[in-house]
Amino acid sequence: MKIHPQTIYRGKQPEFVILPYKEYKKLISSLEDFKDIQEVKEHVQNQSETFPMDVVLALSKGENPIKVYRKYRGLSQVTLAKKINVSKQYISQLESGKRDGTVPVLKAISKTLGIDLEDIT
Repeated sequence: MKIHPQTIYRGKQPEFVILPYKEYKKLISSLEDFKDIQEVKEHVQNQSETFPMDVVLALSKGENPIKVYRKYRGLSQVTLAKKINVSKQYISQLESGKRDGTVPVLKAISKTLGIDLEDIT
């Protein structure tokens, strides 16, 4: 990209730079691309898990996070219940909002689903 700036000086010090608008827009676009690249590099270095858009949308719509993550992990209510040693009905009640989980149960669910406790509370 070739930039044609005009520099305005105050005494001997540069004070302002004036760019044609098209060049300014290209510069801003390049900066946004650079930021995107940096974010991708950071994500790759952190190796943190990402979730597909359907999971994000379901959570943003207020769907029960236990249900959303359980389905994403491919577990049935019965399977999750067996893994954490509770009844299927208990899981169903948690997912429907008819019951609040105890801290030990919620910790077991989050561990089984491989997510942070804060993600389901």
